[in-house]
Amino acid sequence: MKVSYWFKAHKSGYGWHPATWQGWLIVLAYMGVCVYSFLDIDKTSHSVSDTLYGFAPRFLIFTAVLIVVTYLKGESITWGEKGKSQHKIP
Repeated sequence: MKVSYWFKAHKSGYGWHPATWQGWLIVLAYMGVCVYSFLDIDKTSHSVSDTLYGFAPRFLIFTAVLIVVTYLKGESITWGEKGKSQHKIP
């Protein structure tokens, strides 16, 4: 059985990028929920700071959920060329 990852690991450093339509759907849903939430809070806020204070906790929760999904449905993260040491000392 072939495992299909929704997110591929970056070749250097930490992070993932979408590799399948499911991964892109998750990223687009994340962005849509963030925009909708911001606009919903902005309707009833009286100042910019009210909007940002109301949106910050939701943004952190949405981002945490996105990170968990990418961790569960993505490749494992390794430094270097997929686990090979790039900086060998001669």
